[in-house]
Amino acid sequence: MDGVPMNLQSESAVNLARIPVDEVERIEVYRGYIPAQFGAQAMGGVINVITKMPKKPSMDVSMGVGSFGLRKGAFSYASQLGGGKFFSALGYETYDGDFEYWNDNNTPYNSTDDYTGRRNGNGHENVDALLKWEDARWRARASWARRNRDLSLQAPGMDKPGAAPYLWPLQDTDRLDLSLGRRQTSGAVNWEWRTDYTYQDRKYNSRRGNNASAIGDSAVTKSEYETTRAGFSLSAGTALGERHYLELLGAFADERLDVGGDIVYTSLGGIEKYGEKSWNFSLQDTIALDKAGTFLATPSLRWHKAGSEDHLTWQIALTKEISSSLMFKGSYGAYSRFPNLRERYGDGAFVLPATSDLRWETGVQADLGLVWNTPLKLFGSTRLNTSLSAFWRETDDLIEFFMTSPRYGIYSNIAKSTVKGVELETSLDWKKWGLSFAATWLDGENKTPDARSVRHYGKALPNRPEWSGTARVTRRFDWGSVFAEYRYTGENYADASEKVLFDARKVVSIGLKYNISPSAHLTLGVNDLFNDADDWRMRPDGYSGPVRVPWFPVEGRSFYLNLNMDL
Repeated sequence: MDGVPMNLQSESAVNLARIPVDEVERIEVYRGYIPAQFGAQAMGGVINVITKMPKKPSMDVSMGVGSFGLRKGAFSYASQLGGGKFFSALGYETYDGDFEYWNDNNTPYNSTDDYTGRRNGNGHENVDALLKWEDARWRARASWARRNRDLSLQAPGMDKPGAAPYLWPLQDTDRLDLSLGRRQTSGAVNWEWRTDYTYQDRKYNSRRGNNASAIGDSAVTKSEYETTRAGFSLSAGTALGERHYLELLGAFADERLDVGGDIVYTSLGGIEKYGEKSWNFSLQDTIALDKAGTFLATPSLRWHKAGSEDHLTWQIALTKEISSSLMFKGSYGAYSRFPNLRERYGDGAFVLPATSDLRWETGVQADLGLVWNTPLKLFGSTRLNTSLSAFWRETDDLIEFFMTSPRYGIYSNIAKSTVKGVELETSLDWKKWGLSFAATWLDGENKTPDARSVRHYGKALPNRPEWSGTARVTRRFDWGSVFAEYRYTGENYADASEKVLFDARKVVSIGLKYNISPSAHLTLGVNDLFNDADDWRMRPDGYSGPVRVPWFPVEGRSFYLNLNMDL
């Protein structure tokens, strides 16, 4: 976010719910080709979320309500300060998340004990605060976020009508991010340094009063994972002659994890403090292969060290403007990724420590694509933007998450695997109509040949749907706009043996935006219009077994209303 890494070693992936949507100005997506400034750890791409920095003084407020107890509000203020631009934002959201759903009581062959249960412990409370200041050279940023989550018990939980009340587990997370950087030009060299600091405190509690929940390892009822990370990076770029632009990056990060609570420390080697120092160095050259600069080659070398192990990887990217409206893009290279602290030592709640130390994930990957951006005279003033991409990755020691029960899971290495796929994205803008469409076909396969994994060889990697896509149509009016959206997520396996399938999800949503005045507008809509979640199930594949309610049902149809005003 704003160029500062959101990934922590104590987390497997960035929690997208941490991104405050009201503060976002734009999102940059780098696919295949990865700019040197993002370091050696990035694999197939980078997502850089840029928060707002208005060019003129402004003040905005928004308020919203929705189904299942959703209430939200946001405030932002921008002004000139000390010869630079200043932006501040504060956001709050609370959500009860309780809803009714059909429960088979975990006896799918016996319909006499089915009942309508009430999903409890499904809510959250989020608070976000952001301060930014920048001028022509300096950039300073501070953000704080709180995420208080209720953790639902697996279905069927203690949700029967008339059942004794219970207290579900909680997980509360506080995170502080600070960064300071300076951009400078010295002759022909553009360079920048940046230092950043992150503190995160995550507390898990499943023993509230006299109740101990069934989430996580039975030995874990309370835990606290405290993370600190300090980092520094220095990057520079300069033109070499008329056809080369050279970029360099050096970065260092030191992350520490302190584990507390009643977790069984013997399963973690008897250690309560963990740390990892990592180094990144990247060297990249952008070469113009023709005088017009329409054919570019970008080779790069990346060195990454974490702990006592290091890897050198390489990549080359090509970009060719075939015509004014058609462009070819491609990349090929090697990558490496070290196992982070969460994957090795768990999270104190859902994720158990790995049974043995994980190995680095390494592999090669390729990405080929065509981008077509052209006006179409067929419909008058119409513009068509289309991209078609194919991707492939072959990995040794893939670090994969496996659910060992509906309550918790563990990370382990898959010796060999491949992932390949195709993506299509297109958008059409025609007078008062807008249409966008995106679809992905993906094939992930376990290719481990050893006897221990013979029952998994050739099987699909779990949690990866073969097909997914989104279609959205918008109609603009003088008073605002309306839209309809269709999202599809295909069947995907819940296990590595291709025994259990999650149903496909087909979600239709509609919405309306009404301009009350030039400075105020009202947004309202319905998500999951046809309540597809009500029919969502887990099914056996290749054997005779029961059709079950998912371990964690989702809400289904919901309504929302939001008011935004520029003050």
